[in-house]
Amino acid sequence: MGIIGKDLMPQTHINVTWFPAALLMALATLSGCGRVEWNDDLEYPDRTSSIVVLDKPPDQAPPGFPLPGRPAVVPEWLTARGVTLLNPASMSEKQWSDNWKNALHEELISHFATPGKPRLGAPDAPALTVLANELGLTESKLAEGARLYRRLCVQCHGMSGDGVGASSAWLSPAPRDLRTGDFKFISTAEHKLPSGFQPLKARPRHEDLVRSLRSGLEGTSMPSFALLGEESLEAIAAYVLHLSIRGELEFTVMNGALRQDRETLQLVTKSPEQEELIRYKRLLSTTLEWEDPEADVDDFVAKQSSPSIKAYAEKYIDRVLREYIAANKNPLPVPAYPYPENQPVPATSLTAGHTLFKAQCVNCHADYGRQSDLRFDIWGSVVRPANLTQSQYKGGRRPVDLYYRIARGIPPCAMPKANLGDTDPGRAGWDLVNFLQALPHPDQLPSDVRDQVYGPSRIKLGANP
Repeated sequence: MGIIGKDLMPQTHINVTWFPAALLMALATLSGCGRVEWNDDLEYPDRTSSIVVLDKPPDQAPPGFPLPGRPAVVPEWLTARGVTLLNPASMSEKQWSDNWKNALHEELISHFATPGKPRLGAPDAPALTVLANELGLTESKLAEGARLYRRLCVQCHGMSGDGVGASSAWLSPAPRDLRTGDFKFISTAEHKLPSGFQPLKARPRHEDLVRSLRSGLEGTSMPSFALLGEESLEAIAAYVLHLSIRGELEFTVMNGALRQDRETLQLVTKSPEQEELIRYKRLLSTTLEWEDPEADVDDFVAKQSSPSIKAYAEKYIDRVLREYIAANKNPLPVPAYPYPENQPVPATSLTAGHTLFKAQCVNCHADYGRQSDLRFDIWGSVVRPANLTQSQYKGGRRPVDLYYRIARGIPPCAMPKANLGDTDPGRAGWDLVNFLQALPHPDQLPSDVRDQVYGPSRIKLGANP
């Protein structure tokens, strides 16, 4: 058994689960479907799908996976479990919120333009353009990313990044909805912004997005695009950020106009004639950086003749761009591999990793993932914690990829980071990585660990299991 915790380099693999989807995509491209261009004046569609407000997973699990051909998010399953769904169409029911809806549409056009000619930052907001350029989101790179996205990605992820492209209903798991600013597989350390505030979300580093494009996601219909070359991958990653930031602004404003949390409803019930101002202040105070939230929000609002979605949009985009810049500068530290090079992984490491797994991971990965319960992710889709005996890792199979999942968690799925203790957290993390890599291979496990995982009669060394 060779070293399995030391090698941090990518490993080539063939993922048979996505091969049919990749073949269909290739045939579509060869037939001309992938070369369709969009007019520069074609606009992104406004959001019409429900906004899922899922701050924490509901207590009751989903009844199953959606049937093929059905949407990935089943509204009645969520509402039956107490999850709030907000309908964007409801913004047209009141004059003030209809005004917000129209103003939001104008700001989305102003700051993000169109799919055929994308940008990030309105012409009258040069400070945003400076930040976008620092992230590499230049107009030329976005244009190239949009071109490649149209050819390779829109079939699954949709024009706006909503995850409901033409083929999406027949793919499981469903393509990712990019519009919320949430990403599963990140290598960003927990950090504060230069202002001292926490980021609104756990942001990915640019390399995280490029790695997903380069390697694909095992066990899904997302193939590897490594043959495109690094410049093309960089361009697609930039355009994905463009779609994500656009969708996040849209999501946040709509949520602010429609939110049904207790505090907002109490304030609106007390002063219904002030609903627009109440919701605008709540929108500001919960998403922007204020030294004294109440006083600073009041001062900000006092300088406006009425609640301004334009002013809010500029401030929100500014913050999100700075969060991505900060994420790129804060990679998760990876401790040195603590065991000798060019030697088998010590049995003591595998035993220690197994002990840590039993203490922290079995509540979700029941029976090592073979009996994991279904749950909802932050998008409202149905997911199941991985069966870790199958050697299939969506977020990457390099040892360092597993370390990132352990040390950072997967925030959109409510997978917490592991508590690696204070004595030697680096060693503990690598012990768990070593165990996870050996877990699908019974002959690599110490006999006592193997018996616990597979049962004493399930396998004998030197014989077929």
